[in-house]
Amino acid sequence: MRDTMMVRCAIYRGGTSRGVLFRANDLPGDVEARARILLAIFGSPDTRQIDGLGGANSQTSKAMIVAPSKRPDADVESTFAQVDIARPMVDWGGNCGNMTSAIGPFAINEGMVRAEAPATTVRIFNVNTGKLIIATVPTQDGRARAEGDYRISGVPFPGARIDLEFTEPAGSMTGALLPTGKSSEEFTLADGRRIRVSIVDAANPVAFVAAGTLGLTGTELPAELEARSDVMATLEEVRGITAEMIGIVGDRREAKAKSPGVPKVAVVAPSQTYRTTGGAALGADGMDLAGRFLSMGTAHRSYPVTGAICTGAAAIVEGSVVREASRAPVRAGEPTVLRIANPYGITDVRVRWERDSGGAHVLGAAIGRTARCLMEGYAHIPRLRVET
Repeated sequence: MRDTMMVRCAIYRGGTSRGVLFRANDLPGDVEARARILLAIFGSPDTRQIDGLGGANSQTSKAMIVAPSKRPDADVESTFAQVDIARPMVDWGGNCGNMTSAIGPFAINEGMVRAEAPATTVRIFNVNTGKLIIATVPTQDGRARAEGDYRISGVPFPGARIDLEFTEPAGSMTGALLPTGKSSEEFTLADGRRIRVSIVDAANPVAFVAAGTLGLTGTELPAELEARSDVMATLEEVRGITAEMIGIVGDRREAKAKSPGVPKVAVVAPSQTYRTTGGAALGADGMDLAGRFLSMGTAHRSYPVTGAICTGAAAIVEGSVVREASRAPVRAGEPTVLRIANPYGITDVRVRWERDSGGAHVLGAAIGRTARCLMEGYAHIPRLRVET
């Protein structure tokens, strides 16, 4: 018997993330067995992930497990897994919007969905959040088309534009756009400081904090944020309190160990001039607000898609810290387009919404991405790491 096992998979770049995609029937159904295999494939735990396919940061340590759907409203079902780098842990909470952009191309290339030129609609049901995402994927000769002229911040090369619309994204994990029923809360931290936070749940639950309350400008680049250990600790504390408040963990002190991936936490600030990670100058007139995101305890190098969806939804909520920071016009009956300035550049999100008796009702939120297959084949992993 071979001392290694082979698992069929494909590596895709989806938006500004990279991950490994699997057909569900190529992995065991048991969650714990799946987690052991994913850890072995990615080379975790190891901050370098030198013995696996991971890229040593949260944006490149992601997996999507895809299967044909039996639901009448979906073509495929996807389950997202965030593979921890430093600990032997896989977080199944929430979803990754960037890697969701790779689901349509993967499903088409794997024959789960029939290609229809020049574009194919793929209806994706995300198991983690129970939400439906509609992907419009350019296709050619029976496969997803990768080359094109559409550029997204954080990816150096252009590609074919994939449109993603997150339908009815509110309440992905809590059942409500505003999980606490309020547009903002005042948290009391362990050291007695009080800080105002807006908790919004659309595509993923996020706790938003105004940059000024943390002594930040909101234009800090990832390395600058991570160098501020006091700020990083405060944001993790805010995330823990939020996790407790919305019922993800029973005790805020358990959030980092039990649910490092969700809820998310973000910092927002009014539009202002600054330079991106690549040195490009951004003018205040070209953005509606500045945003910085944390992912798995580190500063996100760009801005996650689900984070952009949630930020766009928060921008229409009267009284939220996002609405107060944003200059985007909010008019009932019209879509709201929010331009979010992040470390790499600008990310646009278009939010369709209406007013109802409960306030703002988000009908859908759309964003453009690019994705492409980097490799198809088999991952080889030692049997001793996965067999117990």
